[in-house]
Amino acid sequence: MREGKRRPSCLAVDEAGQSSVEYALVLGAFLALVLALGLVWSVVGQGGLQRASERAASHAIEGAGAVDGIRDLVLF
Repeated sequence: MREGKRRPSCLAVDEAGQSSVEYALVLGAFLALVLALGLVWSVVGQGGLQRASERAASHAIEGAGAVDGIRDLVLF
């Protein structure tokens, strides 16, 4: 082989490092997504979402009046 046609060995090392970095970034993003879904599941399971919606509905009833608040709840 001629010298001009040989591929430098440093390019192969850089490619291997790039795939490792990409793998680490994707793995980190995936683990963050799984953790976030687990936290949402935990909050929903403990009734946190229900309590938050009850608080929001009670504030709407107090501010708009009883008739408007009941109509809003029924239409929801």
